[in-house]
Parts: sequence; structure tokens; C-alpha cells
Amino acid sequence: MSSVLLILALLVAPPLPDEDDPSLLRPTDLLENLDHPDRWRWIPNQKMPRGKFLKRAGVTTFFSPFIFFEGDVGTGGGFAITDIDFRTKRRSQLAHIWATFTSEGQERFSIAWQNWLAQSDHPARGVLQGDRDFFGITIAHTRTLTSRFFGLGAETELADEASYSRETNSIGFGIQRSFPELGGDWVWHTNLFLQTDDLAGGKVSGAFDVQTQHPVLFNEGDDFDALWISAGIRHDTRDAQHLPYRGRSLGISITAIPAANHREAGAVASVTGSWIRPVSPLFHDGGNPAHEHPPIDSISAFFTVSTTMGDVPFWALPTLGGDNIMRGTIRGRWRDRNAWATAAEWRPWVIADGFSISDKIRVERVGLALFAEAGSVADQLGDLGDASIHSSIGVGLRFTFERQALFRMDIGRSEEGDSNLSLAYGLPF
Repeated sequence: MSSVLLILALLVAPPLPDEDDPSLLRPTDLLENLDHPDRWRWIPNQKMPRGKFLKRAGVTTFFSPFIFFEGDVGTGGGFAITDIDFRTKRRSQLAHIWATFTSEGQERFSIAWQNWLAQSDHPARGVLQGDRDFFGITIAHTRTLTSRFFGLGAETELADEASYSRETNSIGFGIQRSFPELGGDWVWHTNLFLQTDDLAGGKVSGAFDVQTQHPVLFNEGDDFDALWISAGIRHDTRDAQHLPYRGRSLGISITAIPAANHREAGAVASVTGSWIRPVSPLFHDGGNPAHEHPPIDSISAFFTVSTTMGDVPFWALPTLGGDNIMRGTIRGRWRDRNAWATAAEWRPWVIADGFSISDKIRVERVGLALFAEAGSVADQLGDLGDASIHSSIGVGLRFTFERQALFRMDIGRSEEGDSNLSLAYGLPF
């Protein structure tokens, strides 16, 4: 479905004014009264037209139908409806609906709503929006036929691949706030989910079935109805949450299962850090620093360590592989009760002035990313230092439509010869 998501990314991108438009300039007279002004995004009135859904189509509302075919799940289709200015509240609310169905029974439906809590409205000019403070609600149903599991530990082989189907239903609420002042260096978050998970035999061609290959783990992870609570706090000096160019972040988080049907409590705790700084540009002159989003090349580093306590189903254990960590191999390639990973990226912008797709949509700029990653997993935290280290390298394509809308396509290759293509919204770290 990667190609479908790329097309969808182009369709849902908000329009960008011409480079000479004065609305691109950050309003210094308004920013000087705010704490941490570099952490506020400027949205001019041109990006907030009023009117009903159809009247704002292609500007702040988007409807995207699509079809696709994948051998293991059949022919499918669906649609996405996105309103980035839901109820025309000056970009303070966002709503999104996604639905897909396939001929083999794979399904996904989700509806999400989010409200930004840091907003400074100036009706004659635009809105200043802080990107650290928000809350939201999500309702989702998924039935995935091709979830992969290779076994536990760092010594598993690609030939160990097994699959399972997983049906999940959930409703959740989340909030994130900064302190001691709005946009401050400290950030906390809490997410609560009521979720049901049911497993069945997998559909991946040529793979084993987890139900017969790992019956104990399968039974422990099946019929799992639970309350999930995720919470964390971090010290974060980055200049943005979605697309930072400078600063660092260090925090702790825990995803706990305090209540589950006929099971003991469990949790996964993590320590995560990142660091980013600007570097001299190679393909442009750095642009006008007075713009809302001038092109800035950067380098970034990341690390994480996770450990599991108590009873946690195998599909919720720490993993390496996929869209964000160890992108050179398939999602969940390595999995166990403890894991560590580290990564580094160089992110140069190559086409700094962008180009137009249509009268309404303009790609702000296009860039590359060169990345290298390493990590491992183990049953015991003390065994991580002796576990086999796995690595991957790769290159990514990045493009933006505004600072809050970055899309990426990463192609990675692992040291065992596996490769992976991932497409996602936002940076991996």
C-alpha cells in the first residue's frame, strides 16, 4: 500500500503561497511577546478559508479514494477524509477518517479528532500555533492478515518467518502539555486506551503459522482485552516537534497494562533521547531566515533502551524493524523483552525552492536523508551487551508542503541482506 500512501500524501498536502508572498514572513511583532518564539508556527489567513467542506476542498479539506492489490490480502479499496481546519476554528481542530477493505477480509477503519491547546489568534493576519500542547480522541478497528513474527531473540533468521492475523478494536484519549510555561522545555503526555485483540492464522505466502509454530505465545496473546496507559515526561529543547532543526530531547516513558482479562499486569518502560543541529548547506544558500520555514540542512542522532516488566503479549514486546527503527528490514524483525537501538541521519535539502503540482498545491522543498542504524534485543536487560548487534543503512526522500507537513520515503538494507521500503508522515526521530 506504500504507493497509495504516497499519492494520498500529495492529495492531502495544504497549499503553499508563492515564495514572494509576504505572509511567509514570521510576524516578529507578535512573536516577541511569546516564550520560546521558535516553537510557534505561523499560519496566515490565506491557509484558513471559511465555508463548508466542499468549498474548502483542496485547501483545508481533502477526500482521497484509492484502490490497491497485494497478493496476500487481495484487491482492496478505501478512502480518506481529512479536515485540517475542522469546524473552521482557525486551524485549532483536526479530524480524519480512514477506511479500507480487501477481498480477503483485511480491514481498517479509524476516526480521529485533535484539538491544539496553544493558539494565539490575530483575525486580520493569521494564527500563531504552538506545537507542543494538544489533546485528542481516536476510535479504530483493524483486521490485519499479514502480521509477521520471527521468534524471540537476536539470533532468529529470515527463514524463521511466521505470520498471524490480528483484529484490534480500540477507543482512546490522549493529551500532551508543556511546562513550566506554554511551549516550555518540559513536556508530559498521557494516553489511555481500551483495546481488544484477537488472533488467528496468518496469510503470508510461504511463511509458517504462529498458531502452530509458537502455540504458547499465540494463546497468551489471543483474546487480550485490556486497559492500556501510556505516559511519559521529557526535557525537550528542540525548536519544533514535527520537523526540528536544533536542540535535544531526553525522556522516559512507560506503556502499562494495569488491567487485562484473566492476566497479570505488565509494562514496557523506555528511555529515549535525540539530538539535532544545523549544518552548512550543500545545494542552497539557506534561504531567507525571516520566512516561516527557511531551508536548513541538519544532522541528527537518536537512541532508545526499552525493558519489559510483568505479563506483556508477544505482539507488544519491544521490536526492531519497520518504519522508524532499523528501517532496513521488515516491521518486527527482531523482538524480545528488552531492546536498544541507535541511529544517525544527515538531512540535506536538494530542491530548496520547491515546485507547483497544481494551482492550489505546491511542494515547498525536496530533500534527502542518509541514515545508519544499529540495535539488538535480549530476554534479560543485562544480556543486551552480549547480544548480536544488527544494523542497517539507507537513503530517504523527504518533501514538505509546510513545516507541519513532511512526508518521507525511506529505502533501507540490513546486514543480513534484507531490504525494506517505508513511507510515513513525519520524521523517524
